[in-house]
Amino acid sequence: INAEYMGHSECLFFFEFVLSLILAAPSSAFSRSGHSVLFSSSSLLLPLPLMDYAHDFIAKGFQQILPAGVVREDEIVTQAAIYYLMLSVGGILMYLTFASQAFHIVFVWKTATRFRPRTIPNEGLLEQVRQEVRVALMSIPRMAILMLPFPVLAHRGYSRLYRDVEEMGWCYLLLSIPLFIFVTDFLVYFIHRGLHHSALYQRIHKLHHTYRWTTPYSSHAFHPIDGFAQGVPYYLFIFVFPLHNVLWVCMFLFVNFWTISIHDQVDFGIFSTVINSTDHHTIHHVDFKYNYGQYFTLWDRLCGTYKPARQTHSLLSGRILASSASPAAGYKG
Repeated sequence: INAEYMGHSECLFFFEFVLSLILAAPSSAFSRSGHSVLFSSSSLLLPLPLMDYAHDFIAKGFQQILPAGVVREDEIVTQAAIYYLMLSVGGILMYLTFASQAFHIVFVWKTATRFRPRTIPNEGLLEQVRQEVRVALMSIPRMAILMLPFPVLAHRGYSRLYRDVEEMGWCYLLLSIPLFIFVTDFLVYFIHRGLHHSALYQRIHKLHHTYRWTTPYSSHAFHPIDGFAQGVPYYLFIFVFPLHNVLWVCMFLFVNFWTISIHDQVDFGIFSTVINSTDHHTIHHVDFKYNYGQYFTLWDRLCGTYKPARQTHSLLSGRILASSASPAAGYKG
């Protein structure tokens, strides 16, 4: 985390805290309620989600750096502090790691022959990336505050997350994947469209539309309220529908990967009539009136906001197609 955006004392505290976590790490998995954190009580021995392990890991770090007796894992204040660190620090690390990998592949690696979109001039690319990263690093910790009640309530047993596959069966486990995607896609469509209302767009959503042509770093460059609003459906789901806790983490990662991928301007044209592909989202950033969906084109088609996408790159070679060579090809904003 660049000291340009954090004071030196904050940077020092952050690294001291991370170091304390490393030094505090036990030789075996932490235990809570008599069960290994690495395995569930299920006879299938499915691994517990990363959030459970991270929760115990951070709690152990707190116990090392704070006076004895201060940290009590059953207190809501302690749980809130732990989950805030997980959402903020974990969110920043995940964003920087995966957005940087995607950016390197698309905008840096073999730029003369593969991937590199022609929409952003080289002289403006670095400044755009700096702006997007700055917005994301400022917003993610604030989004974490707004999101905090959901993981804390889930930790305290108020959600419908479950650990044992046998509780709901393998059939439901598999069906819950498309159910999660369908329900959240429906909710995100209408929330996203609502953010484009004149009463909300200028104050909240316009920040994400600062640049018409996006990079992977654009994915999390939101106003905190914007990121919160579009993230709420993924938490609401686990309070309405049963979902296995390991699957919940997998879907959480999938959502973030998807969000990064649809901002990289690389569209291979795979099932683009059904899937809300990268070019659909590029059209949305160029012409704000279309393609509000997250995963599918269904709701855009039903609600009259659909605009067809085009294939921008060859799947086999990664090369830009001739029809995509011009920054304005096929688009009118």
